[in-house]
Amino acid sequence: MTLIEEHVYLKTLGNSMAVIIPSNVSNQLRLVAGQELRITVESGSIILTPVRKKPINIHELFADWQDDNRREKELNWGKSTGSEFPWNQ
Repeated sequence: MTLIEEHVYLKTLGNSMAVIIPSNVSNQLRLVAGQELRITVESGSIILTPVRKKPINIHELFADWQDDNRREKELNWGKSTGSEFPWNQ
């Protein structure tokens, strides 16, 4: 990861304060608008940490998956040897 050091300024936003995160920082950290961040104050510094949620189902897990089209047919993994789910009943 590339070290980025920039100066940003606080702005008033209603009754709160806001900082605009530069695009080169958000791109490097893969941040998106509306993403949840955890804020921590430690030794006089503000630390913002992106919250990376774990997928809760198979659809979220493979939401961004792109098929590489390398499989021409279904793969045969052989007979079940343990307590795998029996697909062919």
